[in-house]
This record gives sequence, C-alpha cells and structure tokens, in this order.
Amino acid sequence: MRRDTLAWTAVTEDANRPRLFAYAAYMASVEYVLRPKSLKSTRPPAPEPDFRLLGFDMTAEREDTPLGGNNIQAVFGAPSEERYRLDKDVALWLPSRWWVSLRNHFAAEPEVGLAILGSVAGELGEITSRLTDSSGAQAYAVTQELFETAFRASGPDYWR
Repeated sequence: MRRDTLAWTAVTEDANRPRLFAYAAYMASVEYVLRPKSLKSTRPPAPEPDFRLLGFDMTAEREDTPLGGNNIQAVFGAPSEERYRLDKDVALWLPSRWWVSLRNHFAAEPEVGLAILGSVAGELGEITSRLTDSSGAQAYAVTQELFETAFRASGPDYWR
C-alpha cells in the first residue's frame, strides 16, 4: 500500500507572524534490491596471490523489476583507483574510503539514488573495507561473498 503524505512548513520572521508557507510532498519508502553486476580486478577472478578487487558496478530492482533494465545504477571504486570521466563526480564516499558514482536512473535523480545507497552504506562500507584489507584467496572469497549478496535497501517510491 502506497501512502503519500503532505507537510506544510511555516517560515516565519517571528513566532507570531507566519510569512510564507512551503509545501513539501513526502513519498512512502519502498524496498530496492541492489546487486553487484560486473567487476574490475587486478587479474581474472581466482584465488591467485595477487588478486584484488578494484571496483564493481551495481544494478537496482524495485518490486522484482530491474530499474532501467540491465543498466547499472552505481559504480564503486577502491581508494587506489583513479577516477576519470563520469567517475570524477563522486556522489558518496563509504567509510572504507571506496567511492561511488551514479549512473542512469540514480544519476538522473541523485537525491533518490543517494537515499537508496545511503540506506545500505554501512553494509557496503563493511564489505568494501574487507576488500581493501585483503588480497589473494581472502580477497577472492570476499569478492564471491559480495557477488552473492543482495543488498536490501530502502528509499523513496519515486519510480513507479
């Protein structure tokens, strides 16, 4: 069930005389599922001694429907990775120092995309921190864990 609520905010010069009323619409929060799609690594994924995950992309689903088809919605990069072109505009820094840039639907509505990503920033920060601190077989195992995880996020019911 979708519930939209309306809020009125009084902007005042003093407490006794409202000067302006502003209208804001609040959208219900819905679940989004974020899934890693592709990766960038030092070598093909394998438990090799010098394997490290350097970045990955994510897709988003809402009500079992992919947002924008198979289009990625966010790009994640390790702290060591250089940012260029579209990745120069970092939308979110995770606690692990990994950066996130937005694509497609998330880039078109960055406030909505950031709200969705922000709802799972702790989980993303935890796993990317483990990726930063590992290499070889350990990094490969964490990469497998990442790609087996469906991140259950919440955000505004924007795309209907």
